[in-house]
Amino acid sequence: MSHVFINGQWYRPEEAVISVFDRGFLFADGVYEVVPFYAGHALLFNDHLDRLDRSLGEVGISNPYPRDQWLSICQTLAESLTDANAVVYIQVTRGAEFPRQHLPSTEIEPTVMATASHWAPPTATSEPVRVELMEDIRWLRCDIKSVSLLGNIMLKREADKLGAFEPILHRAGRITEGASCNYFIVKNNVLYTPPADQLILAGITRDWILTLAEEAAIEVQEDAFSIQELMDADECFLSSSTREIQPVGFIGDQPINNGKTGPITQQLAELFRSNRPHVTHQIVKEHR
Repeated sequence: MSHVFINGQWYRPEEAVISVFDRGFLFADGVYEVVPFYAGHALLFNDHLDRLDRSLGEVGISNPYPRDQWLSICQTLAESLTDANAVVYIQVTRGAEFPRQHLPSTEIEPTVMATASHWAPPTATSEPVRVELMEDIRWLRCDIKSVSLLGNIMLKREADKLGAFEPILHRAGRITEGASCNYFIVKNNVLYTPPADQLILAGITRDWILTLAEEAAIEVQEDAFSIQELMDADECFLSSSTREIQPVGFIGDQPINNGKTGPITQQLAELFRSNRPHVTHQIVKEHR
């Protein structure tokens, strides 16, 4: 059975509640992190917790727990599911106080919530999907993993209405990312992805793919690229913690690589899957 962790206590999902005056609910004043577990073992746990630390630091919320306690919480949640293949969701808000006010009191305690949901890790490379090019309407600090996801949700809903798997976003013609993923293109056997600046949330999976590519002697460029360069790409794929590597076959009505998975995309997807056990076991050993 899945459980919910809230402020040091464990609850059944139907019993889990937070204050209506929580600043995460009232102001989206908080951050979150998502950690994938494979049979009870976290993938790149250190990197996910580094990003949580960074997001908390950027918005001025103290991290309420040391890293070993976070791992214990996350593993308990993952192991509450039958096969422990889980996506563990962590949310930390600035806390709750009454009356409602924009500037919080200095004594406010953070609210911590964590839960897990089951997922099935990919066993093969997925079939290519169609994505839809859209203007990036979100705020300018996308590098913070904020719980304020209204812009992302609006874009996802619009893409879904158009029958697309995911939006691919741009600002003034520069490709940024998706509503919940990062994007890569391949041109002339070189792998490109947008730079990790304030316009994107640099995914942990994104960074791991770059490491795998470099180890495989694939040339990597973290450079901004334009809509035209996207449309001229030889291959395109997206990445996230749960999708790993998802080939893109169409951008709107335009095919990429004739709508098929490209060779470098396939190579990286296979490398990702073949490296999962080694990485997960190594990381868990370090933190248990």
